[in-house]
Amino acid sequence: MVYKIVYKPYAEHDIWEIAAFLWEYSISAAHSLLKKIKFNIKGLSEMPLRFPKINPHQEYRKMMVEKYIVVYLVDECQNQVIIIRVVHGMRNYQEQGFL
Repeated sequence: MVYKIVYKPYAEHDIWEIAAFLWEYSISAAHSLLKKIKFNIKGLSEMPLRFPKINPHQEYRKMMVEKYIVVYLVDECQNQVIIIRVVHGMRNYQEQGFL
């Protein structure tokens, strides 16, 4: 089964913030990381349950892409993977209310 990838507005904003930050230092690094993030997110369409839940009491899952964490939900009824946030791994996204 193939799942549809859906981006929440915050996730789209996160990706563009990452790109803008890296763009100032290296255009090729920004392009490379964005390509890698998008490629890995696209891979969730085939096996979205392969990454762990953030917390056993929640449905949020996380996937690491280099230093970044992609936070997502799997909606098996709608056959969707919902990308919630993309944050740097050093940020405490749970305590800062990102979820």
